[in-house]
Amino acid sequence: MTALKEKLRLSDEMLGRPASAGKPVRAGKPARPGRRPRRRGPNRFRQGLLLGICVGMTAALLVGVVGFLVTRPRGVAPAAAETAPAERHGQGDQQKQPQAAISIDSEHLGDLQVRITAKVSSPTSYDPITKGQVVAYTDMVAMPMAHKSGPIVMAEAPGQPGVYQALTNVPMAGEYNITVEVKQPMASTANQRLEVGTVQPKK
Repeated sequence: MTALKEKLRLSDEMLGRPASAGKPVRAGKPARPGRRPRRRGPNRFRQGLLLGICVGMTAALLVGVVGFLVTRPRGVAPAAAETAPAERHGQGDQQKQPQAAISIDSEHLGDLQVRITAKVSSPTSYDPITKGQVVAYTDMVAMPMAHKSGPIVMAEAPGQPGVYQALTNVPMAGEYNITVEVKQPMASTANQRLEVGTVQPKK
């Protein structure tokens, strides 16, 4: 049996191959196509991406700070400082100016009609102020600003120097705040409360 195997086995020299060293050579597993060996260690792409993001954010922040410092408006604070004394001076002048004396005598005539009468005089001599610019306002006390009316122009009553009158209607019964404001020649303001009920009109 052994002799028969030796006859059937061809020698390496007959097949044109070098003779083996005696031990059979064991072929390894072929490498799979398209598969790369794994790299151990830090991912360079990820590190580069994070570094680029950090550098970009830092550069954008520096550009914003430099732009703010360069384009910051100058001279606004001094202008405000210059106008503030002027405003205070104007307010002081208004406070120093004499204010007219106002005496209000409002009356409900019925049917929600109100007559407002105001006597305007000088604060020192109490002489009547004629040809003045006088207006009036009405506002319901229970619902402020909801039924406010005005400005109502008040005209000087004939034959009564310094006496100004106006007629107006209020929307409903209730307590009203009557405000009379003198704009010219002496600025002044006065208020009076008036109860408007269901009084029948006078005949």
